[in-house]
Amino acid sequence: MPPTKAPFSTDKAARGSKRGRASPAPEASGPPAAPGAPAGAGLVAERSGINLYSEGSLHAELKRRLAGPGDRLEALVAGKVVDLVKADGELVEVQTKGLGKIAPKVLALAAAGHRVRVVHPVALETRIKRIDPKSGEVVSERKSPKRGDLYSLFDELVKASSLIAAPGVTVEALFVRDSVLRVRDGTGSWRRKGDRTADRLLEEILDSRRLETRRDWLALIPRGLAAPYSSASLGEALGVAPDRARKILYSLARAGLLRETGREGRRKTYEKAPAARKAPAGRAAPAKRVAPAKRAAKA
Repeated sequence: MPPTKAPFSTDKAARGSKRGRASPAPEASGPPAAPGAPAGAGLVAERSGINLYSEGSLHAELKRRLAGPGDRLEALVAGKVVDLVKADGELVEVQTKGLGKIAPKVLALAAAGHRVRVVHPVALETRIKRIDPKSGEVVSERKSPKRGDLYSLFDELVKASSLIAAPGVTVEALFVRDSVLRVRDGTGSWRRKGDRTADRLLEEILDSRRLETRRDWLALIPRGLAAPYSSASLGEALGVAPDRARKILYSLARAGLLRETGREGRRKTYEKAPAARKAPAGRAAPAKRVAPAKRAAKA
């Protein structure tokens, strides 16, 4: 394909990011957004710092697309800077990867009485564009064979299971079409022949799925699948690899929605855990009995 100009400079000083990601344009007040622009295009960040200067284009654009009239960007709430504060008070945190890193922050905000939505983009289709490091032009483009789905969430949730069915927390999978920009400058992984991932761009938001309650999360297990569940049986029922099914079972068990029942060969098996009973109004829930140290050690 003929070379086309890249939407960013490959010069390190121009990027302004240690990790080599393109820095978005500085936030500034200005004229209202042009007709047809995203609803949040005219919003101005209330706080600036490393979270803005080092963020990638995908993260920045998702915040803009999710914002609406009356919303606030990069606002301080309970001593923490939040990506987006909706006009109705809901807090929105966009995390393109590493959900485990923001789990403590999200849970702290939810414990303080806020409604928090964690938005994670899942790419259903990705175009990989290779950039010439000298000219900044796109020299090749191809479609990635990787395709995400709802269950791709668990590649992240396996390290952030505390977010699953947590009170006041909603996890939203945002299904997107995106582009990955790579520069062949020799600083990237040997698996990619030295290509460095410079940025990730949002092309289109296709759909979304929100998961909040215990019922929402357990509905991911097919109704007709008989317990106990193993990674093999769940993987077959969902049409995913056993490794992905294992992450689903492990994450749901860590969240207290499933419990381990035994093994089928080397595979652990699970069943749905009974829902925790709510204490009657005006009566505190009984304290859990703690086994003596010696007895626990033997177990």
